[in-house]
Amino acid sequence: MKPLDPKSLPLSGTQLIEASAGTGKTYTIALLYLRLLLEKGLDVSEILVVTFTKAATEELRGRIRLRIREAVDVLDGRTSGDPLLNDLLDQAGRTTFNRQRLLDGLTLLDEAAIYTIHSFCQQMLQDHAFESGALFEVLQCNTS
Repeated sequence: MKPLDPKSLPLSGTQLIEASAGTGKTYTIALLYLRLLLEKGLDVSEILVVTFTKAATEELRGRIRLRIREAVDVLDGRTSGDPLLNDLLDQAGRTTFNRQRLLDGLTLLDEAAIYTIHSFCQQMLQDHAFESGALFEVLQCNTS
């Protein structure tokens, strides 16, 4: 198994990050989220993050918010001690357009698709109730 490099991880397709506690998964996912916003030009509504627990989803949402805020601060002229963040912003371009893209992401982050596995499945069943053939009463249960 090779070490994970968040700067070179492909941004297309499905990516699975699996590692022990304290190895930087949340840090890496937050950096990948920034890359998707800046390099791929995706909106928050086009990014899906799925994890195991409610606590992990809240941690991810908070860390992604902090990472985007830090990137905006750097674009506003503040310094960051994170070389990966600095490299990412240099590569994407320290432009007014990218700053606005990140601010838009911050504004919409409460609506971001950051789910537990169960809540994601529940959301898909609700969004596609007729296609799934599920009984409506089943869709009303709380699986969070």
